Amino acid sequence: MTSEKAATPSERIRPRVSASARTAHDGQTDGRDLQVLARATSVLNMFSTDRPRIDLAGATSELGLNRSTVYRYLSAMVKHGLLVHTQGQGYSLGPLASRVGLLALDRAPLISRADPVMQILSEQVHETSTLSVWGGSGPLVARVHDEQSRFIRISIAVGSTLPINTAQGQIFLAHLTNERSVARATLGLSELERARLLDRREDVRRTRIAFSDASADGLRCVAAPIYGPDGSLAATLALIGTLSRIPDHSGDVRVEALVKAARSLSTG
Repeated sequence: MTSEKAATPSERIRPRVSASARTAHDGQTDGRDLQVLARATSVLNMFSTDRPRIDLAGATSELGLNRSTVYRYLSAMVKHGLLVHTQGQGYSLGPLASRVGLLALDRAPLISRADPVMQILSEQVHETSTLSVWGGSGPLVARVHDEQSRFIRISIAVGSTLPINTAQGQIFLAHLTNERSVARATLGLSELERARLLDRREDVRRTRIAFSDASADGLRCVAAPIYGPDGSLAATLALIGTLSRIPDHSGDVRVEALVKAARSLSTG
């Protein structure tokens, strides 16, 4: 004779979940996940070259949700690195979003074409070359080729956003046509520095070259524009080195080599 084990109280009251009920629950979970993804994507789509920052009020209005819900979404995106929150300035793209963007940029035709050109340029003039794209508030470094033959090498981290008063920044500033973008790019500069940079814009557009120096660090940079198929500015190509090696005028073989390389990458 076999004996049957009596069910425990918890087993007697445990509800049985049918396969159809489990499927329905899983479907609801999937639906909520897709909704979260869709709303996070909508937040990311609010950013553009002319709009590098958003605020809670604007996001609330555009998403059509209540303020507390949008705040939870933005806070979660900050927690996971998609956004960065700066008190009094709102939200900007975070390190994860920047890293993913650079990975996508890695596959862009310009980047793949630029690699061998930058390598040849650096070997020819024995200086570090950099390729930058516009990051919304300043040049974003997308590629760097260090000069390998020197004992001391100068480099810039890929993913860095450069100040607008750098040579690369001056090239981008000269080609900004939206006054709001100009105001945003020069935010934080003194009135004297802002006026000085704006006065240079026409000359930079005409000569297609810009110089800057960080005399406190003993460095200087020279940059040239790279144009896209429609004639708009696509990126900048630059050389960075010491004050004693990088000239501050256009009649130098290094500058001529830089300009030639930038023209070879332009398609417009």
